[in-house]
Amino acid sequence: MNKVCALTLTFILLLWPQAVCAYQLLPLRHLFDITHSFLQPTDVAVGKDRVIYVVDGVNHSIKVFNQGGDYWFSFGGKGTTPGRFDTPVGITVDRTGKVYVADTGNRRVQIFTSDGKVKQQIALSSENVKKPRDPVGIAVDESIKRLYVSDNDNHQVLVYSLPDYNLLTVWGSEGSGMQQFRYPFLMDSNNEGAVFIVDVFNTRIQQWQGDRGLKSIGSWGVDLGQLYRPKGVCVDKNGLVFVSDSVLGVVQMFDSGGNFKAVLGTEKGEVLKWKTPMGIT
Repeated sequence: MNKVCALTLTFILLLWPQAVCAYQLLPLRHLFDITHSFLQPTDVAVGKDRVIYVVDGVNHSIKVFNQGGDYWFSFGGKGTTPGRFDTPVGITVDRTGKVYVADTGNRRVQIFTSDGKVKQQIALSSENVKKPRDPVGIAVDESIKRLYVSDNDNHQVLVYSLPDYNLLTVWGSEGSGMQQFRYPFLMDSNNEGAVFIVDVFNTRIQQWQGDRGLKSIGSWGVDLGQLYRPKGVCVDKNGLVFVSDSVLGVVQMFDSGGNFKAVLGTEKGEVLKWKTPMGIT
């Protein structure tokens, strides 16, 4: 069922470590909501000058807001020509302001300027795979000049070089072991060579670096530190990893070693609940 959705952006306060230790809850100060004519928004990114980019997938567009959450402009629209989309899912922005979008239905990645002008597209070849490529998540690591694209249906992650966008290697296969995936989804990079991949049906986050999976964050369950249906992931400059769970409706925080630290909450000390949280930045 299509419906208008509100995207909530929050500012995390890291000033109360005693609260985190005692209650395993990290209080947030709510800043504002962005409410627009969204139809199932899936991902969000923040670019230069704190410009906010929201993937409005069912509307086949990217909507852009200023740092206060005021609507600025949108780009895209349904279609197959450059600059158009078919149900995009993932988005990221690099340090120069280039916007990368996983154009899922068109089985490609498109790169835009910060003001929405298309620069380039990467068609994803479906040779040597069982199903057509299904790009959903996307991440950039400028420190090692890599672009990562998760192929949901083929249970793989494609690794491209920057800035020439040549396919270097393919990570993973279908399965539940380390370095295997069951429907990889959204991703993030720490810009130090590590990429964090939501492994949805294995109910975990996989951390990869140097062409191999290093560690797994989370396990199946409904208790603190466990994941039921992870969908979004982001890592901050201190190495803290935040994971959204679309069924449990919460966002949890883990340290760089994968240890559970806290669940995000309100200033009143209550667990903060969303209806179906997805992308997070």
